[in-house]
Amino acid sequence: MQSSEETLNLETFKALKTLISGLTTKETTTEYSVDDETGKLKIVKQKINEKSLPPNVDILKLVYNHLMDYRVDYDKLSDEELEKEKERLLKELKEKESACRKNKNQNQV
Repeated sequence: MQSSEETLNLETFKALKTLISGLTTKETTTEYSVDDETGKLKIVKQKINEKSLPPNVDILKLVYNHLMDYRVDYDKLSDEELEKEKERLLKELKEKESACRKNKNQNQV
């Protein structure tokens, strides 16, 4: 069984990964009306909107500062350097998330 600390760590990694990499979601709005013949609801109009949350560079900086013991001055990094660091952190988060899942699966057996 997975401990609450491991669950929290996995959820934290998922949240950080989402904030660092960005997110796209779809939101569906549906209007219904009652069919006069059957008395059942029928779809009158349906609209699907795609919403995008861009990568959060501030969160990337925060995570990077934490991992590097606040040794790096991010104001001096170029956009390319920040992008490389983002990719490195995403890879590290994915590895840690994978390790947490593996540990979770071993605890369930």
